[in-house]
Amino acid sequence: MKIEVTDISRTFGQQTRAYAEYRIFSSLAAFSNVVRDVTVSLTSGARSRSVVCSVMVGLETNVPVHVTARGRHAYDAINRVADRLGAAVRRSAHVAVPS
Repeated sequence: MKIEVTDISRTFGQQTRAYAEYRIFSSLAAFSNVVRDVTVSLTSGARSRSVVCSVMVGLETNVPVHVTARGRHAYDAINRVADRLGAAVRRSAHVAVPS
C-alpha cells in the first residue's frame, strides 16, 4: 500500500504529515490486500476556521473511494476521515474485516 501525503508539510508541518500517514495507514491496514494507493490532502477551510482532510483510496477492483471530513484543526479533520475510512472501503471493496 502506497500512501502519498500531498502539500501537508508546507502548510501544517512535518509532525502533522507524519500523523496523517500514521492514522490513515492504521485505518486501512486491515484492507492492505485490496488497497493499491492512497492520496491524502489537507486544506484550510473558508476564513481559516476549519481544515478539510480528503483521502482518495485506489482499490484493486479499480473502484475509487473518496472520503472527506472537516475539523476544527488539522488533527480533528484527520481523525474524522480516519474514523470513516474503514466503513467506506468495506462497502466499496465488499470485503470482510478479520476479527
